[in-house]
Amino acid sequence: MRCLLLIPALFLTLFINGAVGSLQAAEVAKTAAPKIGVLRLKEVMLQSKTYTAGTEGIKKAQAEAQATLIGLEEQAKRIEGQLQVISPQNENYAKFQEDMETLKLKRKLNFDRASADLERRKVALIKDAYQKIHTSLGTYCQERGIMLVHLAPDSLIGDQPRFPIELELDLQTVLYFEPSLDITESFVQYLNSESAGKTDKPTPDAKPDAKPDAKPADKPVTP
Repeated sequence: MRCLLLIPALFLTLFINGAVGSLQAAEVAKTAAPKIGVLRLKEVMLQSKTYTAGTEGIKKAQAEAQATLIGLEEQAKRIEGQLQVISPQNENYAKFQEDMETLKLKRKLNFDRASADLERRKVALIKDAYQKIHTSLGTYCQERGIMLVHLAPDSLIGDQPRFPIELELDLQTVLYFEPSLDITESFVQYLNSESAGKTDKPTPDAKPDAKPDAKPADKPVTP
């Protein structure tokens, strides 16, 4: 009879120990599992203040270069019109031809220089923006215990010939992720707020409260 009474107690003990063990195992697994985030890098780049500010500067430079080329084009049209109305025997005809060739060369040189400068600035902007993103992402992840960040996969592939599509498929390292792992929007806010904070901070040498020493009033100049 006593043995029969001990059996339920034994089962209860085993059940409790099993439940506690399962909870402990779950906690250990939860602690041991690395925290992972997924980032849409292109969207972060396009929304970062560093990139947008740099893009505005490039657009302004591009507009200025375009205006210069348009001005040279208008000069060339005026000279071309003069060449059409005067005789080749005119004493100014050779000078107009020389001016025309000079403008063509100047226009080509301006175009090549502007194109190279804009390309250089675009590359430098992408590198600078990426460096800031990379540095800020490291701090962001350390503060939140994120140990690994994957690039979010593209949901669509381009309408291209077979070889580029195969290359694009080979570059896809992640095919699916739980949406809750997406840290893009949160990181963009963090990145831009961090940039704004650095911009708003006064330099160490700045003394906003200091007032300039009062200078004595200048004496009126006597005639």
